[in-house]
Amino acid sequence: MQSHRFLKTQGRRDRDRHRGKLGKGRFDALVKELVAVIRLAFEAGATATLFGLEGPLRHGIRSDLCRQGWKWQDADDMAREILATAFRRVNATRPSWNEGQLEWTIQAGTLIGRASCARCHKPLPDGRPKFCSDLCKQSHHNHLNKLKEMSEDQVVRSSIRWI
Repeated sequence: MQSHRFLKTQGRRDRDRHRGKLGKGRFDALVKELVAVIRLAFEAGATATLFGLEGPLRHGIRSDLCRQGWKWQDADDMAREILATAFRRVNATRPSWNEGQLEWTIQAGTLIGRASCARCHKPLPDGRPKFCSDLCKQSHHNHLNKLKEMSEDQVVRSSIRWI
């Protein structure tokens, strides 16, 4: 009996791997577990947002699928789809791109004051709230516009080089 159950489970996993897609039951069970984990971590204060565990969860799902023989891209796509479904079920709303940037942080309706240039980090001269010069301002805005036009993969590669 035990070997029959193992073979049946292994057969389902092989079909999933070849299709690059999980069966509905397995998909729904994973989403349900992830919803519980995401809510628990957020409500316990372990994460500042509902998206706080997105990276580690995506990595964990992807690596488990890869160990089951999935192609990396198929595993990554499935991990992304599982997490997207879980985030929809917890009603998580992503901030806009601008809201996610340090310089757009707003506390109690006011922009957080800064003492250094957003581009070069030199001290700000009097009367300049964000950039030390027009050159830094233009350079910073040009860089942000390029990032907004890039695909997700291009942004990651660009950010890694920029750091």
